[in-house]
Amino acid sequence: MTGRLAIKNGKYYVVISYKDEHGKNKQKWTATGLDAKNNKRAAEEVMREIVANFNNEETPATKTKTAAKDKILFGDYLIKWIEIAKPNLQLSTYASYKMKIKRIAPYFNERGITLQEITPTDIQTYYAWLLDNGKKIQTCTHDHVVIRRSLEIAYRTDLIPVNPAAKVEKPKSPKYEAKYYDLKQLRTLFEYLKGDKYELMYKMTAFYGLRRSELCGMKWSSIDFDRNTITLNSSIIQTSVNGKLLLIKKDIMKNASSKRTMPLIPEIKEALLELKDKQERNKSYFKNGYNQEFLEYVWVDDIGKLVNPNTVTHHFKTFLEQNGLPHIRFHELRHSCASLLIACGVSLKEIQEWLGHSAISTTADIYSHLNYSSKLNVANTLTNVFGGETINLGRQDDEEAKALLTTLFRGAEHEQAEEQEELSGEPLEAVESVTGEMIDDGEEVIELPTETSLDEDLDALEQSVNEYKKAKAEMQRLGFTDNDEYLDYLEFTQRKAARKNDMEM
Repeated sequence: MTGRLAIKNGKYYVVISYKDEHGKNKQKWTATGLDAKNNKRAAEEVMREIVANFNNEETPATKTKTAAKDKILFGDYLIKWIEIAKPNLQLSTYASYKMKIKRIAPYFNERGITLQEITPTDIQTYYAWLLDNGKKIQTCTHDHVVIRRSLEIAYRTDLIPVNPAAKVEKPKSPKYEAKYYDLKQLRTLFEYLKGDKYELMYKMTAFYGLRRSELCGMKWSSIDFDRNTITLNSSIIQTSVNGKLLLIKKDIMKNASSKRTMPLIPEIKEALLELKDKQERNKSYFKNGYNQEFLEYVWVDDIGKLVNPNTVTHHFKTFLEQNGLPHIRFHELRHSCASLLIACGVSLKEIQEWLGHSAISTTADIYSHLNYSSKLNVANTLTNVFGGETINLGRQDDEEAKALLTTLFRGAEHEQAEEQEELSGEPLEAVESVTGEMIDDGEEVIELPTETSLDEDLDALEQSVNEYKKAKAEMQRLGFTDNDEYLDYLEFTQRKAARKNDMEM
């Protein structure tokens, strides 16, 4: 059975070709009531409706055809679809969709809803169920993308006559207002960060408004110390696929505007040169024990292992809590950069270019509530019209904005805490090992061992009261007051012993 559009007397008709119960070819013409001029898209939509209704008519032929056609539960279809679609998706997108399907599929399967029978009402009811169970509207929005995309493929491959998700009103998220630190709070943060192991990473994130993937994917080859520039042209994303933690290394940015060249200010340049020199000293010290796989990356630990993105985020949250600083997410350091630029009177267009947004509408949607200076401009325009006294905007130009950011960065040099090094006279802080492999789509994937949190580590110690007390006493003897530092020290001594055994062999 097929359907097509035909024009008769200046009107669109839907012509359905089918076989009756005796196998004879038949045609059915149905008027749409639409004029042929400028109504093709509307006529196509009506055609899909008519074809769908005809397909569901209870004729002997259609009943036999429906009975013979295997039905599949919608949840089962989603599970099959994501694997078929995998070659056409970025691995991070595939992982994200698969996590959502783990939530979507059981709901529809438990209710016996099939791919062939799913309706717009079924989908809308699912969104209501999510909200009733404490999920946010953003969850509905993200799940809608997966549901609609999967059903669109089913429609295009003739598994269903129409895409029911196309008739569902997309859940609307409330307008997001970014949280941020103001200038005073950033100065306080920078002061507290002195000596922290991720100090420079956090400061560069706030100064350049970096995404986490851009920060962690930064390469030495992208930094031109002669021309004083940093080019953001690579990224690292951490995700989970089939229970395995993966790092995805890309040399293709999120969008064309994400690839951008930024000025390398003297304070950051000096800190990066010191970091590079330290890495060279670590290479000489650890020799064969230094990882050679990630030499091109800026952010590695003392034995050359990549710093995990999730570790950077988790440490930032813990750092704020330990120092009694207002809570913001790591990504909101990027928002703090934007808010500072807006406060300096930098235009949204220039902020778009600085942050690497694909369109100025994105910048405006996120930060328009901060752009108070534009409202003052409007007020002054109206005041001029009525002959009143205008308001002093106090606007700063781009150079002043850059100078303010530079001043904010200055005076908080990138220093590693030296107290632990004084105990042993050697570099510390080794993190978990990673192994790498290449996949066909050009993304390099690194599989991480399963991570355990500090709480889990302490829980393991508490399984034996005596062992726990012994460990606490050892911490005090060595002068450690922070559990993270003590665990880093234990890991370092283990690696040092392993390296010694390798040299003896």
